[in-house]
Amino acid sequence: MNRLYGSRRREARAINSRNLSWSETDCSDVDYLAARAMSGSPLGSILERLKFGGDASVYGACADLLSEKFSRRTKRSARKSLVHAALHEYLDDRCVVCTGRSAEPEAIDAVSGCVICKGTGFRPYGTAERAHMASIAVDSWRRYEADYLTLLDCLRSAADSHRRGMDAALADPADSKAS
Repeated sequence: MNRLYGSRRREARAINSRNLSWSETDCSDVDYLAARAMSGSPLGSILERLKFGGDASVYGACADLLSEKFSRRTKRSARKSLVHAALHEYLDDRCVVCTGRSAEPEAIDAVSGCVICKGTGFRPYGTAERAHMASIAVDSWRRYEADYLTLLDCLRSAADSHRRGMDAALADPADSKAS
């Protein structure tokens, strides 16, 4: 997980960079920006910009693109409160105890690591918490849970698609010829 976040930090640095000079020896910020454009996932690209680049100005576009992706997948429109709750969960996904490191000295179980996230580093959201974020009564949550999980899947698949697209764009052509 650390390598993944390192790559995302590098992308965030490139988004906020004022130095767009080329480098003959290593990937520079301009290479990361070009790879972002070539990733093929507009939603994934702005999700990464929002989450790791700290650019809150793209939140509305994220919500709109997520709603569109949900509509394409389900042929129904998404409830806005579910869209915003899913975005909140995606953005705030690190365990509150170990802060995503999977282990914290005072919260360690010898077998599973962090007692809250069970060593995954991700924050576990419960039904009541999700219903509250979406402004839906807990008793009614079952009716909306499938849509909510579909929205989360849309978010994760867009971010994964963006990451794969960036990796492909940043891949060294000499590496592919060697195989």
